[in-house]
Amino acid sequence: MTSIAKRFRRFWNNDRGDTAILFALSAIPILLAAGAGIDYARYTDSKTHLQAALDSAALAGAAATGKSDGERAAIAQAAFDANIASGAAAGYDTESDFSVTNGTLVATASVDVPTAMMQLAGISTMPVAGSAEVGLASDKKAEIALVLDYSGSMGEVSGTKVKYVAMKEAATKLVADLTAASPGKIKFGLVPFSHHVYTTLPKAFVTGTSGAGDWTGCTQDRKYPFNLTDDTPTADAKSKWGQPQAPVHLANDCSGYAPNNLVVKPLTTDDNAIKSQLAAMRPYAWTHIALGVEFGYHLLSENLPFDQAAPYSDTETQKFMIVLTDGMQTEPAFGPGSSRNVSQGESNLSDLCENAKGDGIRIITLAFDLNDSSTRARLRDCATDADSFFVADDATDLSLAFEEIKTAVASEIYLKK
Repeated sequence: MTSIAKRFRRFWNNDRGDTAILFALSAIPILLAAGAGIDYARYTDSKTHLQAALDSAALAGAAATGKSDGERAAIAQAAFDANIASGAAAGYDTESDFSVTNGTLVATASVDVPTAMMQLAGISTMPVAGSAEVGLASDKKAEIALVLDYSGSMGEVSGTKVKYVAMKEAATKLVADLTAASPGKIKFGLVPFSHHVYTTLPKAFVTGTSGAGDWTGCTQDRKYPFNLTDDTPTADAKSKWGQPQAPVHLANDCSGYAPNNLVVKPLTTDDNAIKSQLAAMRPYAWTHIALGVEFGYHLLSENLPFDQAAPYSDTETQKFMIVLTDGMQTEPAFGPGSSRNVSQGESNLSDLCENAKGDGIRIITLAFDLNDSSTRARLRDCATDADSFFVADDATDLSLAFEEIKTAVASEIYLKK
């Protein structure tokens, strides 16, 4: 290293043939190219920020039910001003316009992104423009299954807030905002999971029961391979859900689900019922992510045991499953033969996600204060695409993630452009 440095200094100081001058001149285009790369990165970041601010603002204006067209436009403008004030385009010269025409909120904006190195080439700014159109009335509907981890670790503090409280607040705001934007057109369902799921099912779909009517209690996953599908149970006992029985640990601790309000809530347009249950639920027991996704899949399925979902063929209904967990799979799951172990639960999760996505369900996953890289990778792969996977290290990150999720869901329902 010392020898190379000495040779470079000799090369720089050599005035024979004006070596130093030639070296300096040749360095200029190299520096310009490097600087242009930095300026372009600033340009693309600003473009992304501008479009996100426009989309979010337009949706905010459209969601302002009961307001005049002028008031909607003003609300959108205020939201845009707040959104653009922080991020890549903050502080740059920006122009924007919001108006409502023929039932559509139209938003346009532009920003001049200043350059650094490219000024040497006479380019002082790079213009960025964006637009968004949101229909104030949409015939599209949405079904959203909230598959939420309520294992004991969700009672721990992350940053300055208890994790399940942060989750409750973010999910409640999501429900409230989306419902306000489209009253009566969005159904929500809840699947609070820990090591079991507590639900009500027809007795015909539960092992060890008989007669008409419903059964309510804890269940583990169905026997393999039925625990990978949304198929309706048949006469085959393996296709049914079951009361946790032997070994003993499967039957333990079911008594805590009902008192902690950890009960599956089928799809409903009653947002107040969803918000009330979110307010009442408390953490309990361990973690069975695959079981939670299994029931989220069934809530959104056109097949029984639940009958609130639209058919998969209904092109006017968008289906979403939002899966949040803060930990690894710790509960065993059924596999081929008589096998039942934790690694099978991890494998089942991957298969369930692929099957649900194959039926047109958009899966959005959140790793909340989750340090295990393998579980993060599984959640990333479970998500429909890279934009549908979120990592939240604390309550603040979680709130921001849910805001992005709200925009993503709303954009599929309302955004025209």
